[in-house]
Amino acid sequence: MFRRSTLTTSLIRRRTKHSAITSVAKALACAGWLVWQALPVAQATPVVYREEMLCGSDPLRPDRHIALQEQVLTTSTGSIGYFRFGQGSPIVLITGYRASMAEWNAYFLEALAKHHEVIIFDNRGIGLSQTRAAAYGIKDLANDTASLIRALQLKDVTVLGWSMGGMIAQQLAIDQPSLVSRLVLMSSMPPGKLALPVPASVDRTLSGSGDEHFNRVMAVLFPVPVQQQAIRCFVGDMFTPQGYAGPSISPAVTLAQSKLLQRWEQDDQAFRALSRVTMPVLVMTGMDDEVLTPRNSMLLSRSLPHAELVEVASGGHAMMYQYPYRLADRISAFIGK
Repeated sequence: MFRRSTLTTSLIRRRTKHSAITSVAKALACAGWLVWQALPVAQATPVVYREEMLCGSDPLRPDRHIALQEQVLTTSTGSIGYFRFGQGSPIVLITGYRASMAEWNAYFLEALAKHHEVIIFDNRGIGLSQTRAAAYGIKDLANDTASLIRALQLKDVTVLGWSMGGMIAQQLAIDQPSLVSRLVLMSSMPPGKLALPVPASVDRTLSGSGDEHFNRVMAVLFPVPVQQQAIRCFVGDMFTPQGYAGPSISPAVTLAQSKLLQRWEQDDQAFRALSRVTMPVLVMTGMDDEVLTPRNSMLLSRSLPHAELVEVASGGHAMMYQYPYRLADRISAFIGK
């Protein structure tokens, strides 16, 4: 009788505790939902583009110019390797997770360079961008971008961040808004717990290696209907100037970037700071993005006071490879407003 009574009491307590935990979880989920619903709805523009993968067939691209050479900026924290080309108002592009400058689509850059001075660079630890610090965060990478903007004496700057680069761009806009006139966030996500992180299976694919690694990455960067075309075209459409080979990404860089992404996903303070970002922002998302779901871009556009959302039908995470000219034209139109 004692044992049974004790067991029954224990079960009642356990159920009560479980019920309380469930109630708290539901309350928190509801609170997140309420926060999401309370945010203002940004102007959204759905667009449908025709596929523009060129498979390296067009020679009129900046990385084919013999005179184009990588330059190196020396800063107090290390070096930054960068390329600079084109004419017009400057646009600084920040690349994504475990990516080098080679991951930019050459035709996308070519189209931007028709109307803008384009500046691209490698994040620290990659290629000629090196630092003495083994560990670093989003703020450090944002400071690297700021150092480049200042050293090149750029004015009226548009900062474009793709994927993780969009997170760095957000931090730069929060910390040093005087350096940024306009912000373009492509296939990215906001900070904090309301955002939806990269699914674990996708993260394993992006962080992997091996003989089938390239095909597996193409399968998460592009929607199913264009995956085979992406496998054929991706390498030919990469930015590969003479003398620059896409550098390998070391385990140390992978670890550092993985940790800073984890911290970004918990940074509710940075999320609240987005409401103080006053420059115009263009948020662009592919509606078939399996790496960072379109809801992240919708949340971004609602969180930023002066944001416009462009929703690209059938666009994947690397949609600049699918629609290099159309996306560049849309960005140039935003800058020209």
